[in-house]
Amino acid sequence: MKKLLFAVFAVCSAYIAQAQVQSFGPTLGFNYAWLSDVDNASSRPSYNIGFTYNYSILQNGGVGIEARYSEEGVKQDVGNATITSKINYIRLPLKFQYFFGKLGENFRPKVFAGPSFAFLVGGKSEVRSGELTTTVDSKDLYESFDAGLQGGAGFNYRLAERTWLNFDVAYTHGLIDVTGEKNSSTGKNRLVNVNLGVAFGF
Repeated sequence: MKKLLFAVFAVCSAYIAQAQVQSFGPTLGFNYAWLSDVDNASSRPSYNIGFTYNYSILQNGGVGIEARYSEEGVKQDVGNATITSKINYIRLPLKFQYFFGKLGENFRPKVFAGPSFAFLVGGKSEVRSGELTTTVDSKDLYESFDAGLQGGAGFNYRLAERTWLNFDVAYTHGLIDVTGEKNSSTGKNRLVNVNLGVAFGF
């Protein structure tokens, strides 16, 4: 019995060691952001840039975390005025990933989901009425922390040995009213991002 258990343990350990892959690299993306529950509002196209780290311990499973500078916000028409809010975050999505296909294949589609946390680092909110423009620091209007859920899909494509092209499309659904007590309105972050990056294995 002990020999059987040892053999099973040895096989499992060898499989995990073979499947274990870590990678790290830069990512750049396009943002399509808005706030929920805001009247006469439209989305703001913008960008994000950062780094991604992926750790796979199973043939079809792994986890990933990103740290990126993400410009988000909303554009709103109020009477004769237009309010454009740039809300800039350091966003940290944690992704639980499922990869299709087998380890070692050049092209592997994936799906992922997990929490997304964000810390407000800056941005300006402009109010334009005719020729008059008033600028306010977004930190004076919006909460400093946000949390939500992210889900998405994409693929990894092997460019060279231990070098992958990563493509992701994700939707982030904010759960916190980021206007809080600092703003007369209410709103939760909504974000669609399309990202492309290169990851290097180690």
